[in-house]
Amino acid sequence: MHTPQAYTIPILHSALHPSSTTIGLFLASSTNEITTSIPLQHINTALTPYTELGLELATAYAESKGLKVVGLYIAHEDKVAGLGRVGEKILGKLGVGAFGAVLNNERLATGEGAFDVRPLYPNRV
Repeated sequence: MHTPQAYTIPILHSALHPSSTTIGLFLASSTNEITTSIPLQHINTALTPYTELGLELATAYAESKGLKVVGLYIAHEDKVAGLGRVGEKILGKLGVGAFGAVLNNERLATGEGAFDVRPLYPNRV
């Protein structure tokens, strides 16, 4: 069972910054229950040293709580389909088995489901 908080945080993060691309990470327990998420950034969302540091800090935080990073969420400021270049690169850094979820900023205010795209699993060996 996944907690509602894990999916509420990405929605609130995206709603707070609707004109920016927002990126965050999903954390899971040892039983693979997604328990929470961490907002990573909403400014300068290119794959930069800032992003790399954020990933390292989030991973260290997760490990200190007995959790692991299992996926990422992204909400694009423009009409990028899927995870986009930056999302794919971050997902690649998370490792095999990680997933990505895309939120639709335009639908956040309508009351429709915010997660526009089902989780995406990259083709990896």
